[in-house]
This record gives sequence, C-alpha cells and structure tokens, in this order.
Amino acid sequence: MDYFNFQTDFINEALRRMTPNQHSYVYSHLRAILQRDFITLLPKKGLDHVAEKILGYLDANSLCAAELVCISWLRVISEGMLWKKLIERKVQTDLLWRGLAERRSWIQYLFKPKPGEHHPPHNFYRRLYPSIIKDIDAIENNWRCGKHNLQRINCRSENSKGVYCLQYDENKIVSGLRDNTIKVWDRNTLACTRVLNGHTGSVLCLQYDERVIISGSSDSTVRVWDVHTGDMVNTLIHHCEAVLVSMLL
Repeated sequence: MDYFNFQTDFINEALRRMTPNQHSYVYSHLRAILQRDFITLLPKKGLDHVAEKILGYLDANSLCAAELVCISWLRVISEGMLWKKLIERKVQTDLLWRGLAERRSWIQYLFKPKPGEHHPPHNFYRRLYPSIIKDIDAIENNWRCGKHNLQRINCRSENSKGVYCLQYDENKIVSGLRDNTIKVWDRNTLACTRVLNGHTGSVLCLQYDERVIISGSSDSTVRVWDVHTGDMVNTLIHHCEAVLVSMLL
C-alpha cells in the first residue's frame, strides 16, 4: 500500500470514529483552508477585464457586499466604475430612472462623455446611487400616501372644455383643445402664454421639439407651428379623415 492510500484510509477511519461535534470542527477547519478568492486568482494579465465583467452582473446590494470582501475586489469595482455602469443599466431599462436622470440633470454624467469632457470619479457614483434610491422611495411614498401637490389649469373656453392631447417639459405645457386651438402654458405660473389658431376642427394630437410644434386635427390637416413665435409655417392637407397621431423624428 502506497503512502497516499495509507493516509486516506487513516483519515477515513478517523472520521468514522469521530463524534458529530468533532466532525463540525474538522469541517470548519477545512472550509477555511479550501476557500479560494476567484477574483484575485484570475490571471493577472486579464484580471481587471474579466473581474469587471463578472462583478458587473451584480445588483446594488451584492455590489455593496462585494466591496467589503477585500481590497482586490474593491479595487476592481472602483477602477471598473461599476457603480456608474449599474446606474447606466438602470437608466436604459427603467423609465422612472430615465425620467429622474433627465429631470435631476445627472444624466450628463452617464454614458460616453462628450469630446473634451471628463466624468466624475468612482466615489461620485457610489454616493449618487443611494440618493437616487431615496428619491425614488420618496416619489413612490408620495403617490401611495397622497402627498402630492395638485395644480389645475383651467382650459375651459366658450366653445368647449375638452383637452385631447398635451406635451410638456420643464418650462411649458402645450395642450390641444376641442375648441380648435393649441394653448401654451407657463410650467411655473400655469398662465396661458400663447394661443395658436388655425385649425378648423378639434386638435387631436401634437408633438414638439426645440424648433416646431406638429399638430393633427379632426379637420384632416396637419399643421406646423414655430415653437418660439407661435406662427403657422406649413399646412399638410392630403389626409382624408381626422389625424389622430403625430410624431417627430
């Protein structure tokens, strides 16, 4: 019998004779010996790339735990900007995150920076993530508990009181009305700043960008308006029935 087999038989016999408490002690001792840090043991040449790829799949709670494992893991997370990548993934897949990114203006710190610009360091995103979660929790709590500030815009006119469509941004609200008009409202004061006249039927759809407003109506026309002056700049009259959808590309 060779030495290895002798050792194996000896250990098997010893284990067979042990009590459950002794088995537990041996198990805890062996578990510590057999533990391996797979991140640190990755080939040094490709350590960061492979490790970032692996840890990049973690959610926020797991990423927090991974930071506490050891200095090597923390370095991979920091140098790989994994908190930034996690936030970017959320913004790409969740409309609430996307809306907050645009509204709170931290979307400028995500994705590829513009030429000549540099994004903040890793710690900025490490602090940003919990602040986003706090923001989301506050929004959801406000809706659940009714803690919202309700403001009303009076769109009534002599001819109608129907609002068929609207679009808004940080500065203005643009609404299409049943009385054939488009009205532009100041987002802060809720005052009507401009009335666009031209359609001879209800305004059923609209959309705008920084240059023009496009509107469709039950009068079978699509009209183009200058977003700054409110002047009508074009009319498309080739539809046979009411225009229900408008889109800018």
